[in-house]
Amino acid sequence: MPPTLPHSLSPHVCILASPDVQKVLDGSGLPPLPEILQCFSPLPQITTRTTTLTSVPHTSFALRFSDVTEIEDAVHEDEEQRAGRTMDWIGSRISERCERWMDMLETESREGGKMWRTRTPWWEEVKRCVDGDHVPSSVEGWNHPVSLILAVSTAALNPLQALQDLTSRAFDFPPWVDLTSLRYFLIIHPSNSPLADPIAEALFNAVKKQYGLHSFLLPLQLPSPPPSSVPVPALPPRLPTLSSQQSPSLTPQPSTDGSSLMPGLTPPRPPASPMPRQPGPPPLTNKPTESSQLPAGYQGSTISLTQDDIQQIGRFVREFVTMSLVPWMEKCVVEWNESYSSSRRLPSRLFSSTRRLFGASATMSSPATPTHGSSPSVSSTGSRFTHGPNNSVSSIASVTSISTMGGGSVNQQRRLAEFATILGDYKLAISVWETLRKEGRGGSDILPLLSAPSPALALHADHALATLTGPQPRQPAAFEAPAHVQYRALVYAVRWESGIDRQEFLSSTLEGERWLVKAASSAEEPPTATLYAHAAFLSELKGARRRAALWYLVAADKLEKTGIKPLAMHFFRKAHSLYQDPIPKELSPSFWESEDRSPVQWEGFPAVLPGIEHELGRLLYTTGDTAGAVKYFMGLLKSSAPATLHPHSYPAHANGAGSPLLPPPSPDKVYLEDFRVAFKHFKETEGDRWKSLGLQLPITFCQAKQTRVRFPGDAVEGDSATWDKLEQDWATFWSSRGKEKLNKSGKAAVDETFWVDLVVRNPLEVEVSLSTLTVVAQEASADNAGTASEAVEVEVIDDVVLGPKDTRTIPIGIKCSRPISLVVTHATYDFFALLPASESLAVRGRRLNDTPVQRQDKVYAPDVLIKIDVEEAGQRLHAHFVDDRHLMLAQGEYKHQRVWLTNSGTRPINELWLLAGEEDELWIDAVDDNTGPSSSSPPKSEILQSSNKLAPRKPYRIPLENIHSSPVLAPEDEVQLPFILHAAHHGEQDLCILFIFRESVGAPFRYTRVTRRYEVRSILNITTSLRVSASPEQSYIVGVEVENIAGTSNIQITQLSTMSALWTCSPLGSHTLASVPPRQAVEYSFGAAPWQAGTSATETTEFVARKLQAVLKGDPADPSEPPPIDLTCTHLAQGANIVPLRTPATRHFLHCGRRTMTAHATANAHPDIPSRLHRSIFPLYNPSTVDVVIFWELSAQKRAGHILLQGPTLGAGHAALKEIIEAAETMKVKRSMYAETERERQAILEAVKKCEWNRETDPISVFVQDGSIVEHDFRQGPCNVPVAITLRNLSLTHPCRVVLKLSGTTPGDDSTTTLLLPPPYAGRVIHRHTITPSQSVTAQAKLWVTRPGCFALDSWTVETDVGEPASEVSSSSASPRGSWRSRHLRYVQNPQAGDRSCVTVVDVGRLG
Repeated sequence: MPPTLPHSLSPHVCILASPDVQKVLDGSGLPPLPEILQCFSPLPQITTRTTTLTSVPHTSFALRFSDVTEIEDAVHEDEEQRAGRTMDWIGSRISERCERWMDMLETESREGGKMWRTRTPWWEEVKRCVDGDHVPSSVEGWNHPVSLILAVSTAALNPLQALQDLTSRAFDFPPWVDLTSLRYFLIIHPSNSPLADPIAEALFNAVKKQYGLHSFLLPLQLPSPPPSSVPVPALPPRLPTLSSQQSPSLTPQPSTDGSSLMPGLTPPRPPASPMPRQPGPPPLTNKPTESSQLPAGYQGSTISLTQDDIQQIGRFVREFVTMSLVPWMEKCVVEWNESYSSSRRLPSRLFSSTRRLFGASATMSSPATPTHGSSPSVSSTGSRFTHGPNNSVSSIASVTSISTMGGGSVNQQRRLAEFATILGDYKLAISVWETLRKEGRGGSDILPLLSAPSPALALHADHALATLTGPQPRQPAAFEAPAHVQYRALVYAVRWESGIDRQEFLSSTLEGERWLVKAASSAEEPPTATLYAHAAFLSELKGARRRAALWYLVAADKLEKTGIKPLAMHFFRKAHSLYQDPIPKELSPSFWESEDRSPVQWEGFPAVLPGIEHELGRLLYTTGDTAGAVKYFMGLLKSSAPATLHPHSYPAHANGAGSPLLPPPSPDKVYLEDFRVAFKHFKETEGDRWKSLGLQLPITFCQAKQTRVRFPGDAVEGDSATWDKLEQDWATFWSSRGKEKLNKSGKAAVDETFWVDLVVRNPLEVEVSLSTLTVVAQEASADNAGTASEAVEVEVIDDVVLGPKDTRTIPIGIKCSRPISLVVTHATYDFFALLPASESLAVRGRRLNDTPVQRQDKVYAPDVLIKIDVEEAGQRLHAHFVDDRHLMLAQGEYKHQRVWLTNSGTRPINELWLLAGEEDELWIDAVDDNTGPSSSSPPKSEILQSSNKLAPRKPYRIPLENIHSSPVLAPEDEVQLPFILHAAHHGEQDLCILFIFRESVGAPFRYTRVTRRYEVRSILNITTSLRVSASPEQSYIVGVEVENIAGTSNIQITQLSTMSALWTCSPLGSHTLASVPPRQAVEYSFGAAPWQAGTSATETTEFVARKLQAVLKGDPADPSEPPPIDLTCTHLAQGANIVPLRTPATRHFLHCGRRTMTAHATANAHPDIPSRLHRSIFPLYNPSTVDVVIFWELSAQKRAGHILLQGPTLGAGHAALKEIIEAAETMKVKRSMYAETERERQAILEAVKKCEWNRETDPISVFVQDGSIVEHDFRQGPCNVPVAITLRNLSLTHPCRVVLKLSGTTPGDDSTTTLLLPPPYAGRVIHRHTITPSQSVTAQAKLWVTRPGCFALDSWTVETDVGEPASEVSSSSASPRGSWRSRHLRYVQNPQAGDRSCVTVVDVGRLG
């Protein structure tokens, strides 16, 4: 049994009734004849036959009846214009009915109905509008008439003449309308007819004899008054027709003189007249309009007919279909199939291909206009009413627009396919449709209705839609198809959804809901929006909820743009509901416990939901529901994630306005502005009604965990970790001196203002304003719990403006007039001075795990509130800087500062300590430091003794008697503490100072904080360089380059000093310490030689080796510290203005700066050794390094300072930790069950290998005599040229054995670029020497020169073997080789790349 075809694919029957018929029907209160007959469609149980004579039963056989005059008026309208009117008309019907649909759906949902669970009213309306289209189209033949019924009544004066007039009438159709159809004659015989029944029978026989057997006599009673109404199916809606002045006639009306043309023929077409036609019959509609007057008894969905009349009309319709229409269509199919089959035979196809390849006329090669209507084998000439063949392009263009595909494409093959489809002969129909599809003449839209489900059907649907739109133009704006393309796509979509079984349509094979989306494309029309909506509805039935939500969203967006707000709101709510449904996740319950999340917690999609809620809020606001809009807008004020996209980003921007490289703009500004406007309007119009809504902000601004209470002694700035470190350092320092603790007061004083530092963070990406910000402080006593005390005064901040994502700390002052215990519970404010809000400042208590019940479930301790105890003032010390302006310092500058100290308590202070950060360099001016040398001219060199310890400096006890009139700081006393700040580190810095005090010995300590922020900028760029010296007076040359990078003023270099434990430096040449102009540099050179008087370097090296050996063995750390060390210092200064480095302030600053540099370097080199052990393993100075101190001055600004720079490392290293490392590598260690322990041990070992204490370098430096010129007269023969090669041992401790090998070939012999000759060495070419530490030897070589030229001296090789120091050799057992013992460190040295030392021999004989 074939599937039921859509109603729009049923046979179209046109009716032409005489005026007397309509008069009879009007008299009985009946609608026009086409509407009466339409009530009897579809017919049940109709059987058709295929071309193979196979019976095909149809459970339902639909027909479409219409008036010929209505078709004539509509067919002349331009198809593009008609399609546009149709789309607008469907949209207007949806707009008119959407509110009633919403009420109906709400009522059904409330009552639990099931009517609209599998269908939607808006899609049913669209389907009815599409099915009601009966106007023929030039692209398909479904609406072309299949049959023409000529109807007269016996109430006419002359029924035969009336029938003759209808037969001879000329029809006004364009030439592309295929009028191959069945002509049928109907005679209506009402009971009140003047003709008796026998005469009516005679009239019927005469009609059959004259016009054929396709005739019928329909007797009707039609009583008066009309009988009671009978319900009938609702008629499909029809598009209202245009005025007759907009569709000029193409053919003249019949003449009134009674002369008629030959039946079925049409006279030649005259030119179109510009004069308007006479108005035709009123348009046929189901709904009365202002211009049409229907009979009073007509009710739309009912009809006033007796049961006998209903049976008579039903018998007529069935006999018309079974006895006339179906047999005639079967006959057409048989005859057309013969013609189609003959054209598909091989000779015909070959002939067609030959004609196509070798040329033919345009008329023969192009498909002709529908000419099969004139075939006498189908319909006789007397029964035809079709146009003759007309290939005139001008006539076609005059009827249809060029945009509607020109002439029609309805040919005989297409009509064959359509008739076969209607009759159920699907085998023949599919083959013909396939042929048409391959020829590009349609068929892809019908094949999905006839074929079995397969993936190919989706391709057919895509092809059908692609042929409508064609290739889209390449343009930046989004392409929108023309109206006729949109309408044809809508028709295809309705046919597919109606004609394919829903279960198959939604299967994974077809996925028909995607067809509807493709048919909708990007058009902004209500019908296309319903395509998206129905696709979403089908996807929801299918279970694809996310896809359904997306398409609901698109449909709502399109409907909102067209102004259909009720339906748009419904779709927005559907999408919102679907996006909020959680995705089922089959996860273990342990997952939710580990993530501390609830399995029912689901927030939806934050990238989409805000956009939907915003649209709903705007729609509610525009429709008058301000309260609902305010709730939606308020719900949108949420903290957005960093990766969240713009919620309105689902429509693609084809114009490239949004760059993917830039972050998307935040919608918070739009949401906030809409909320402010809506809420302000709501308060102005509704008064205090907003209070009953229970509005509460979904966001919070106060950060309860970060909110702190600050007392007058606490500092606001500074890192909390820094203050904790200072307190920990004090506890470590005092633990060995006493048991007194450092008490954190945590209490405020009476009549003293303290602050609640409320941390507020703006979670939005837009500026917000909080007014009347304050905190709620309540008395926590048992008898007055929860009541506000009059003794508490809380500050109120008028207005706080927070920038986007801004975090600020707002201090709110609180003052109490008596001792009291307070609890700060809430923070209150007015959001934009509109909505009062309150936020709790309680922090959730810790999770309890004490009992089994607590461990099995989540149990938390009570919330923690901010509690403040206010007591009488005791020991209080306030500290602040005298000058708190912003400091801008140069790197290394000395800055004198003063701190005011005030005893604001009631008890005296006898002991006062100062503690600053480890990297802060401070010197207290309270002690007389005039301990420098008494000589008026300080020497240019000195010895500086250093403790060589990495331990941080200890807290400094301030002698009150030096800065105050008495050793006790009494209550209300004030004192100034002067100190010098050395700005050693560039960048933004915080000077954090902790003042610790107490009343007397044995009393607990209290503290107060003070901080100062300053900025340090670099003004000098100092770099050092190192090279080996060829001079025997010094081993190295240390270069210091100073560049002025300030760029504003000259910088005077007043002194340049060097410090080292093993090397003494002396200036080379005569250096003048002049001022350095901006962007200029000056360079100084120092010669470095071993310091023979230094003896503490060996002790330092042995200390480090011993400590690292213990670390590698895993022995417990020894708390001993490095031994002291002596540093030799050399000064380069102008005149006698030398600053000795041993002055207390300078010595203190140098020690602090060196400690900071060494601590950072040690932490980077040994990250796996705990930092607390560094002070007992590593010393402050490496004896081999040379430090440089540069003193500078800005005379005009009266600013001065110094910069300490860790210079290069001099001398040779011989892997001092070699034996220790080898022992650690071969040591048998305990196995550990933790792999991390072994990895940490290996990391420590690798760090020790690479550290500066295990440095290994080649100790030999080679100097070849370069640039010497020898004059010789070669007329006397060859000559010997002496060459001196000096070998220097740069090691201060180890001797070396050296082998110098000379070769007669140079590395550049194979190069064509060198101009030097190879050295012709003569005599001894291998020299062996043993060089003691810091000594050198000179090897004398000879060249046997036979010709003048430049001879290269780069063909040498030095092999070095490092021996043990003489002290170790003498202390060891006797060696068979004497006093030498190798350290097994060997090196091979060749000339460096680019070294071209040479000797030049000049022939003086030629010069003479």
